[in-house]
Amino acid sequence: MDRLTRTANIIKAYYSYRKNLDAATFVKEVCSFFDYIRNEPISESDMNLLIFLANEAGIPQYFDLLKDKFTDCRISDENVKTLTISALFHEASLIRENSKLHRYQKNVLDSFKTRQKNRFVLTAPTSFGKTFLVYEIIQKMQYQNVLLIFPAISLLSENYARLCRLDAFQTYKIHSLSEEEFNLSERNIFIFTPERFLSFMDSHQHLHFDFAFIDEIYKIDNSFIIDQETSGENERDTAYRLALEFTCNLTSDMLLAGPYMALPQPNTQQHKSFNNFAEDNEFSFLRYNQFEIVLKEYTTVKSKRQYHIDEIPVEIGSVGKGQKIANIIKSLSTPKENTIIYCGRRADTEAYARALLRDQALISSFQEACSRIESATYEMFLDHLGHTFGNDWIVLEALKGRIGIHHSLIPKYIQKEIINLFNTGVLLCLFSTTTITEGVNTSAKNIIITSNKKGIKPLRQFDAKNIAGRAGRFHQHYSGRVIDLNNGFESIVNGKPEILEHKNYDVQATKTDVDYQITKEQYLSESERQEKADILLQVASSEIPSEVFDCFRVVGPKDKLLLYGYISSMPWWTIEDIKHVSVTLASSNAHRLYWPGFQAIMDIILPIVHEEKLKQLISMRVGKKQYSLITVLLNSYLSGGFLSMVQYYVERKVNPKTKDEAMRQVADFVYNVFKYHLVKYLGLFDVFFRYRVSKSENINMEEVSGLGLLLQKLEYNALSPNARKVSDYGVPFKLIDCYDSKSPYDKRQFDAYEQHVDYEISRLFT
Repeated sequence: MDRLTRTANIIKAYYSYRKNLDAATFVKEVCSFFDYIRNEPISESDMNLLIFLANEAGIPQYFDLLKDKFTDCRISDENVKTLTISALFHEASLIRENSKLHRYQKNVLDSFKTRQKNRFVLTAPTSFGKTFLVYEIIQKMQYQNVLLIFPAISLLSENYARLCRLDAFQTYKIHSLSEEEFNLSERNIFIFTPERFLSFMDSHQHLHFDFAFIDEIYKIDNSFIIDQETSGENERDTAYRLALEFTCNLTSDMLLAGPYMALPQPNTQQHKSFNNFAEDNEFSFLRYNQFEIVLKEYTTVKSKRQYHIDEIPVEIGSVGKGQKIANIIKSLSTPKENTIIYCGRRADTEAYARALLRDQALISSFQEACSRIESATYEMFLDHLGHTFGNDWIVLEALKGRIGIHHSLIPKYIQKEIINLFNTGVLLCLFSTTTITEGVNTSAKNIIITSNKKGIKPLRQFDAKNIAGRAGRFHQHYSGRVIDLNNGFESIVNGKPEILEHKNYDVQATKTDVDYQITKEQYLSESERQEKADILLQVASSEIPSEVFDCFRVVGPKDKLLLYGYISSMPWWTIEDIKHVSVTLASSNAHRLYWPGFQAIMDIILPIVHEEKLKQLISMRVGKKQYSLITVLLNSYLSGGFLSMVQYYVERKVNPKTKDEAMRQVADFVYNVFKYHLVKYLGLFDVFFRYRVSKSENINMEEVSGLGLLLQKLEYNALSPNARKVSDYGVPFKLIDCYDSKSPYDKRQFDAYEQHVDYEISRLFT
């Protein structure tokens, strides 16, 4: 299509928009025109038209990107047209202090008004800028006590750091730890994950917030959670639903947000549970899913030898997937337009990367393409990984070839640095699982789809849209390229959407005793109401105070009653053994376990453990004294840290693991089993045990030594407040030790990369 035809078509699209007011379609048309014109010669007359179109579409940033990145042409004073002036007036209405919104962000912002209850559910594409918008809402409404709930520690720490740097939030005290002290007469922002928020609420059940934002609210529905390879191990929906219900009861204004969520229509008779939730809690829906601000261009690669992708010829050939990936990257990827390769499993990210590394000519071309990109950290990061983890780790081998690997079992600070290197163009491509959709901002132009699954589960439309949403980035690209290696991906994207559900507002949904805590009577069946009443009678007869019993709400009341029964019947010698666990933890600064006492705890909690992996680790006995494997692993982690566990698996005489296998295994233990599942049961045991001892010895619970040090070590790998914040932020292990050290730490032990990170974080946390 020639330029004249394209220009005529965009003018027709404008008049069509004026007639039918289909703004979402017009945004796509304008975006497509900008994507075309950026490579064409541009005159001042063109610039007048383009600034007019961008502002009519409501996205003045389209024009900003063009003049900042693609053209030197400017509109001289004598060539300013009336329409241009009108467009500039519109643009001015979108500017708030140092920020520029697009029209649809401004519409959401304008929905928040003083002297009314502001509660909204926002669904919009990944490129919409939802978190940026939240900051604008807080500033506009001048809220005093604010709650922000993000799905991942990485997002929590990223927003903590951003708020600390922004001048507009210097009057706020920012809190990210559940045990921090605060003063409600001051301005406060609390940033938590759902799990950390619930822990916070155990001690602050009657706190009131002026505004709350909950990100990725779709996680209340387990079927929408896309960050797991296996089923049956995820309880994030429970934590999200508990956190949401608490927040609704404690907060005035709220914004719940998520990408591409299919919300039920008014008066629907099917899938209406989320409508029930919205009506009962006075929420209105803000639907912007159709406003795809960065276009997506889909290509399905089958058996043809050549494809034209975004008008670029790509030689594919009749080859396997690995070679197709290599050919596509070679043809399309540059440091400014690099490529994500979506893989269904963690092992696949490493396998595909290893396959590319075998082609030395290909790797040389990658290295050559990225060699002109300056980086302050790349070489020192490689050196750091080499002497910390060894040169035989696939993640390091790939980085040397300008390839990134990203999945949930890579230490967090390494994931973070890999994303930074990718976004600056130091890496040409990035192999990733669905972790790339979990709070990670990337600058990729292209995404290659190698699988239509997430682990063993088929991708749903919601999953596929989120993955495709990583192609192209607002303020950097007009469009992103989605290249599917014959997985039917585009059909999934265009398939029937799944409506978001809320099981606590659906009488037909099967509920557990955990759900009874937050489900109103009208949404329970008769048998569920009877069971709930029976449980409440049992809880009352147990005479456990509510402030004790209600802790760790993700564990159901029936399991709590069972656990307390076991604790109540413990003989005195078992109690003394368990007390000795606390003594050993305190004397070693949480570097050693007292094995007999800890084993007693494991035996007591085993009957209420439902996570299969944790149950197996407790049940499996090793050594002459037959301790649980988890006791052995945990003691190894406390005494020697992450790296000592990796070394153990690599060097053990029976069935040794490769470095890649050992890293994944240990990361799974540390970041999943220890940090989430074990902490939950140990925390509940600790509360009940201290209550039992305080009652029998007639002392306050606070006077009973407990497992607090161990719980902090497992959740943060650190004890002091600053060290825990640093750990959340994601830093090398030595820096956590440094910030956690009670005695002066010799920073001369730091390598160049560790020194660089230490300098960067010292401005945030000291």
